[in-house]
Amino acid sequence: MGTSLWLAQRFSSIIILSYILFILISYFAKSYDLDAQVWISDITSIEMKIFTSLFLIAIIGHALQGLKAVEDDYFTERTIGMFLPGISQLAKFLRYTYRAFIGLVIIILSYVTVLSYLMEV
Repeated sequence: MGTSLWLAQRFSSIIILSYILFILISYFAKSYDLDAQVWISDITSIEMKIFTSLFLIAIIGHALQGLKAVEDDYFTERTIGMFLPGISQLAKFLRYTYRAFIGLVIIILSYVTVLSYLMEV
C-alpha cells in the first residue's frame, strides 16, 4: 500500500508541474494582453477544463497524502514520547484531533468553493 501511495503522489506532482508549466508557457507565448478573446477561448475550451479538473484532483490527492505522511511521522507514541515522555499516551488523541481538523478544513473549503461558484452563476 505504501508504494502505491508513494507512486500516486509522484504522479500527481507530475500533473501539477505540467499544468503550471503549461500555464506559464502559454502566458509568455500567446498575446493575451492584446486580445482578451484569446484568453477566453483558451480558458473555456473543453481541453483546458479537463486539464484544470485533473489538476485540482491531483492537488487534493497530493495534499492529502502529504498530510497523512505528517500524521504518520509526527503523531505517534514514540515521537511524542521522545519530546514529552509523560504524554505519549495522548498520541492517539492528537492523531484524531489532527484528522478532525483536516476534515473540517476540507469541508469548509468545499463549502466556500461551491458557494462562491453558485453565487457567480
